[in-house]
Order: sequence, then C-alpha cells, then structure tokens
Amino acid sequence: MKFIERFTLKFFSIIVVAICIFIMLLMFDIVPLTVVPKGILYIMGGYYPFRITMLVFAILILLSIRCLFARLKPVDEAKNGIVLENASGKLIISKESLENLIASVSKNISGAESISSKTLLDRDRNLRVYVTLVVSGDVILKEISTELQRKIKDAMKKTADLDVKEVNIKIKNITNKKSKPKVEPVNNVEEPENKENTNEEVNKEIDNGEE
Repeated sequence: MKFIERFTLKFFSIIVVAICIFIMLLMFDIVPLTVVPKGILYIMGGYYPFRITMLVFAILILLSIRCLFARLKPVDEAKNGIVLENASGKLIISKESLENLIASVSKNISGAESISSKTLLDRDRNLRVYVTLVVSGDVILKEISTELQRKIKDAMKKTADLDVKEVNIKIKNITNKKSKPKVEPVNNVEEPENKENTNEEVNKEIDNGEE
C-alpha cells in the first residue's frame, strides 16, 4: 500500500471517529443542539470560513474517490525467494542462498574465473537461472557451459529439491589466464588390513634373532 493510501485511510478514520463522538455528545445533551445551526450559519455567512470549508470538502471527495479505486496488494512472499509449500507449512529459500549455491558450484569447474548469477521464478512457477561468466582463454566454451548447466541443475535438485527449467549463460569476458585443474580432495590413506599379521611377523623375527 502506498503512502497516500495509508494517509487517506488514517485521515478518514480520524474524521469518522470525530463525527461519531460529536453525534454521541449531541444525543446525551452534553453539547446543545443550538451549536449546530450556529456553526452552519457562521460557515455560510463568512467569506473565508465558507471558502476553507469548500476546499476541505473538495479534498475529502478526491481522497474518497482515491480510496474507492485503491487496490490492496497482497504480500508477495516469493518476491525475494522461492516458496515451497507442503502439508506442514512453507519453506522460503532466499535468492541469495541460491546464488551462493551457484557460486560454490562454479568453483569446481576448471576455467571458470568468476561468476555472477540471478534466479527468476516465472508465472508458471518455472525456475530460470541467468549466469554471467568470465572464463580462461584456453577453455572450450561449449564444454564449460554444458558442464556448468548440468552441475547447477544437479546442485539445485540435490540441495533445494528445485527443478531448473533453464540455465542461461552469458560469457562476459575471456581472460589470458590458463585454466588450472581443480584439485580433488585427497582421501585419507587406509591402513593395511593385515596390520595385526604384520606385527606378529615382526615379533617372530625379533624372537628368532634373540635365539
């Protein structure tokens, strides 16, 4: 709701409350009835009171017309994120979370120097991802784009259970740098299964030496 609409509603509320209080005072004889005709005669007879009253009435008429055609827009929860609903309630995933997820995906792609993204949910509730990418000079654009599209869709489905309709990629720049292969995390070295047997053999050799 806009400021003028909020102001109009508050102003009319004050006017209605004032009129109701004045009528109640008249009904309980707290304010004499003679006050009403005297006030009307004063307004109609004076030049400036009449002009001011007509101006106030004109403003009230315009504000009332504005309120009649005012539309109270519902709060759009999906404006800044994706809303998922089920029987237990709602889950709102912010667009910042989705964009951070896309950025983390690009870190595992060789040749992707920098990335910025934007997510949009269209009227048919289809999620569309728009990516702006800076790549190294020695990469094949079609291959890196296909890989990035696939990994973004997989990450969205796995992490947020969202089906991505489209991943649109824009290559903003191609640098002179060479792509560095992404280093996969090294697994811990597994201990030998026959560790106990090895210890026994060592002990036997020690015993034989002593003999």
